[in-house]
Amino acid sequence: MNASQPSSPASIAARVATALVVLALAFGAFTLARRRAPRWKPDPAVDGLQNEFSAKHPAFTAPLGSKSLTVEQWEQAEQQCADAEDYAARFLALAKAHPKTATAEQALWWIIGYCPEAPSAKEAVELFSRDYSDHFPNQCRGLVQSAAPYGDHYFRAIIEKSPNRQMRGQAMLAQARFRQVVMHDYAAAEKLFEQVVAQYADIAVGGGRSIKLGDLAKDDLFNLRNPDLVQQPLSAGQKAPLFEATTTDGKAVKFPETYRGKVVLLDFWATWCGPCVAEIPNVVDAYEKFHTKGLEVLSVSLDQENAGEILAQFVKKHNMPWPQIYDGKYVDSTIARRYGINGIPHAMVVDGDTGLIMADGDDARGQKLATSIEGALAAKKMNAK
Repeated sequence: MNASQPSSPASIAARVATALVVLALAFGAFTLARRRAPRWKPDPAVDGLQNEFSAKHPAFTAPLGSKSLTVEQWEQAEQQCADAEDYAARFLALAKAHPKTATAEQALWWIIGYCPEAPSAKEAVELFSRDYSDHFPNQCRGLVQSAAPYGDHYFRAIIEKSPNRQMRGQAMLAQARFRQVVMHDYAAAEKLFEQVVAQYADIAVGGGRSIKLGDLAKDDLFNLRNPDLVQQPLSAGQKAPLFEATTTDGKAVKFPETYRGKVVLLDFWATWCGPCVAEIPNVVDAYEKFHTKGLEVLSVSLDQENAGEILAQFVKKHNMPWPQIYDGKYVDSTIARRYGINGIPHAMVVDGDTGLIMADGDDARGQKLATSIEGALAAKKMNAK
């Protein structure tokens, strides 16, 4: 699409809406973290300038009927934008007029996302690094997806221009994931993961101290180098990826080998996740009804670091007697990443002998859970004859 093509008001409005949806994703509307936090709302001043830019440069927003631009389409739009520095300067002036506010944060984000090569981007990155570094980890997670085709440029701008070493390390890990997940540039992703391990391994993740960027990068490297162990996206009829872990009560698990002769419900959840808590009664009911018939439950907690005691008290209070795996890595849980989990609660019914997924997603929760487990047990019994 050429940036000079005329657009109708309705078309422009639709394109702007698409751009704002993507902008919201960058500010923490991350599918996996379903906590009841206030949703980010576009600031009117930023919104107005964004609308003006989108009307003048429709090539930056997805065509009607499309979810988002590809990375290549985004780069082409950047090449066509001759007045990027003009808009970057205007957004920077807006940020300076409203320091340390949501207006400034959104204006700075826009510069880094849309005009990372503009001269004003260096100052924008410095201001963002100074005032909003605590928001950056969730922003990184929100941008590692195809709906943010500028992600690679955004992360590179932080790596090259930020004076904040922690942010540079976080951006490098996010860029590596973007290269792997969105661009499928596995060679570049591998080099970036290796750089994180070499240069930023000591940086703590989030507010905790024991989980480091190097730990996450090593997990990603293992998954990248062992594609036979990582099968995404997963669905019924596929084999569940193998993994080894230790439960919170100190028992070793080899999945699915530990569950030979059984049907196991592999359940990804967290104590902070409202929908997960709402699903617990269904899992408890299924466990009580089918445990003596061959059902086991194995939960993978995506709780944050240092939440071990909270988890222990929670499972006791809610009568959850089955084993829990918890590594404190939150949404970067080693097993969750290997399984490509991008939203919780997420469960799957797995045959302990074959490793085949017999039910997944909506078929493994709610009212369908008991039916899926009953069917899996019946099929296993039939195959054993």
